[in-house]
Amino acid sequence: MSVSQVFPNFPTRGWHILRLLQQCWHGLGERWHRRSIEAALTDKRRGNLALLAKAAPESLPRFVRESQAAQEYLTLLGVLDWSSFPERSTLRLWPGPKPLPRATYAAIFLIKIDQGYATMPKVRKYLLEQPALVWLLGFRLVPSTAYSWGFDVDASVPTNRHMSRVLRELDRAQVSFLLKSAVQLLAEALPPELEFGKEISLDTKHILAWVRENNPKAEMANRYDKTRQPKGDPDCKVGCKKRTNKAVHSKETATVTTTPTSEAIPARHASVGIFYWGYASGIVATKLDDWGEFVLAEYTQPFDKGDQSYFFPLMAQTEAHLGHKPTSGALDAAFDAFYV
Repeated sequence: MSVSQVFPNFPTRGWHILRLLQQCWHGLGERWHRRSIEAALTDKRRGNLALLAKAAPESLPRFVRESQAAQEYLTLLGVLDWSSFPERSTLRLWPGPKPLPRATYAAIFLIKIDQGYATMPKVRKYLLEQPALVWLLGFRLVPSTAYSWGFDVDASVPTNRHMSRVLRELDRAQVSFLLKSAVQLLAEALPPELEFGKEISLDTKHILAWVRENNPKAEMANRYDKTRQPKGDPDCKVGCKKRTNKAVHSKETATVTTTPTSEAIPARHASVGIFYWGYASGIVATKLDDWGEFVLAEYTQPFDKGDQSYFFPLMAQTEAHLGHKPTSGALDAAFDAFYV
């Protein structure tokens, strides 16, 4: 006797039961996936790369674990102490959503440098291609069922203009945090016998402001009048890049003679220096053979400040970052003052 004769209705009922089980299993899978996406979007660890780097890999969303870029930057940036990042106060007198933490923009700036991008549109394009990286950095995610990761990347990432403005307005303490953390990590990683930071060098470098007054092709009167602030940069100052007290001679009159052989040059026609509108950045660095050269401290001021004014702030930063004072240093003649 066959099975169909004993159970004549088994095929129809059996397939019907299987279809019901399949639909039930599919519904449970969708519900589980939806809950996992909701949990990922509301994960409070997002943005704290140091905490995420210490977390168990299985606790991260699947699309984050499978992203090579996300894992690389989690390893690279996760060693910094983001929990101590000096965030600005979120207390405001006007209504509106809570602003995005400045630590997120600081991480974007580091990614911009690492990728070698010169403009912010390229950075944003890179972020749009890496949804897992957007999740890690802690952006305010916009939920969307059109994507498997559960949010709209384009709507979640701020505009180019907004990211550029925030990076320009980062507080000095927030940027110094990144440098201090990097220096301390280097001091811990390098062998003690190298005596990291024992010998230093210090110098300044001018930074030209993006203003019309610095364009030699632009015709204008009183180009370097310090009472007329350029419209393109309200913070820059005019300063002298190079000045010489030596008289300028032509090749014909290069020989030193006791009696002048030509008429004197009027003072109003003499070239006494090279002036620019902008800023100057002071740097303290140390060099280790076979390892490289490392920046220990940085201090930027308007261009009207003298080189000597950089010495004490830079030395205070260097001592704070290293935990000890350097024993020797190389400085140029601009720092040849009795109090240095």
